[in-house]
Amino acid sequence: MDLATTLLHVNRFALPALGLLVVAACVVWLVRGARHSPPQAWLLNTINHDKLPLARYENSIGRSKHCDVVLNYPAVSRLHAVIVHRRQGWVIIDTGSRGGTKLNGKPLERRMFLKHVQVIAFGEFEFMFYIAEESQKNDRDHKIPKRPDAGDGRNARGT
Repeated sequence: MDLATTLLHVNRFALPALGLLVVAACVVWLVRGARHSPPQAWLLNTINHDKLPLARYENSIGRSKHCDVVLNYPAVSRLHAVIVHRRQGWVIIDTGSRGGTKLNGKPLERRMFLKHVQVIAFGEFEFMFYIAEESQKNDRDHKIPKRPDAGDGRNARGT
């Protein structure tokens, strides 16, 4: 037997075995379930104090059931805004919603960086934005963050 024939016979059994191994690993992952990391930030409804976790790097917010954070209010658009975690920090982007998005009382016209404890209004509904890491630091230092004044945000370009 030459080398090519030998490799053909080996591949005939090795590739299906490798395929079965991959399928078995996928089944084990599905049965155990995906590991859930704790949310890195959250929104706190200022009216009913519901805590809405932002567990992904890109969190869609709106009335649609397909959004990561569903806000079932008539003044909220189906896809109202997106909150994204970037290397530089958290950024909020309005997706052209009718009701608009406000950051600390100012209309959001472009991408804006978010800081710990800022007020975000989706339409007429206000939420406080919290960063988990900052909250843990404040808990250790026994500091209670206060509601910020308007104008604490800067845009995503850093100006």
